[in-house]
Amino acid sequence: MKKITERKLKRVHPGIILKGELVEYSGLTITEVADLLKMTRSNVSNLLNGKISLSTNVALRIEQVFGGSAEHLMKMQTAYDLDKERVLFNNNSVKLKKYNFKS
Repeated sequence: MKKITERKLKRVHPGIILKGELVEYSGLTITEVADLLKMTRSNVSNLLNGKISLSTNVALRIEQVFGGSAEHLMKMQTAYDLDKERVLFNNNSVKLKKYNFKS
């Protein structure tokens, strides 16, 4: 059986993707996005620049204001977080031994 190879492409923070869609493509400013989402400009800026994680509340706001799926946004955030943490875990973790369940 062939071993599954690790992902070669680096995942992109969902905020960066949202920045491309909401600011660069749509022509909205960060302030306008913040006003539409009823959020502070600094929180929106931090999210769209990949400095903070996307919360479920913000995903629901984006879904309601701009469309799309909050579930999809949260899956993107979870995948990003997991990839980032996997690198740290593999580089710095204690060596764990696999437990074999008895049949």
